[in-house]
Amino acid sequence: MPRFFTCIVLAAAFLLAASCLRADSLTFTLNPSTVSGPAGTTVGWGFSLTNSSAIDYLDLSGIDSDLFLAVDGTPDASIFPFPNLAPGQTMTQAYDPADGLGLFQFTWNAGLAAGTAETGQFRLLGAFCDPAVDQFCAEDDSVPSTVLAAADYTAIVSPASGGIPVPEPSSFLLLGTAVLAMAFRGCLRRRSPRMSLV
Repeated sequence: MPRFFTCIVLAAAFLLAASCLRADSLTFTLNPSTVSGPAGTTVGWGFSLTNSSAIDYLDLSGIDSDLFLAVDGTPDASIFPFPNLAPGQTMTQAYDPADGLGLFQFTWNAGLAAGTAETGQFRLLGAFCDPAVDQFCAEDDSVPSTVLAAADYTAIVSPASGGIPVPEPSSFLLLGTAVLAMAFRGCLRRRSPRMSLV
C-alpha cells in the first residue's frame, strides 16, 4: 500500500510539473494607449505582442473592443494582421493609416465637440498551439479561442487645427478700393447733368 501511495504522489507531481512547464503567456501593449484627433478624422493604435511561451505558438484569431458599441464614430479592426507567433517571438507594429497597418482604427463622426472621449479595452482572442499538433489551432478552430490579453485605451476628440480665418491685409486693400470706387462713381453722377430723351 505505501508503494501505491508513493506512485500516486509521484504521478501527481509529474503532472503538476508538466503543466507548469507549459504555462503560456503573452505580453500585449498599445502604442500609444491614448490617441486624439479632430472630429471627422481617423485615429488609430499600434501594438506590441510577445509570445512568452517556451514551447507553444501563439495563434490570434480575433479582436474585440468596446469601440464596436461606440456611437461617436466608426470602428475598424480590418488593419490587424492576426499574427501567429513562435515561442519567444515579438511583433511590433506602429499605426500606419497610409498602409493600413496597426491594431485598430476609429473614425470620429463630424461635428463632435472637442473633449469627447471613448475609453475601454481591446481584447485579443486566440489560443496557444502545440506545434507538433497544429500551430494554427485557433485560426482553424481545432482549439476554441479565448480572451488571452486585454489593454486599456483612450481616444479623445481634439480641437480642430486652423481656428477662425483672419482676413489678410490684401483683402482689406481690395475691399477699400471697391468702396472708394463706388463713392467716386456716386460723386460723378451727382455732378453731371441729366439728359432726357424727350
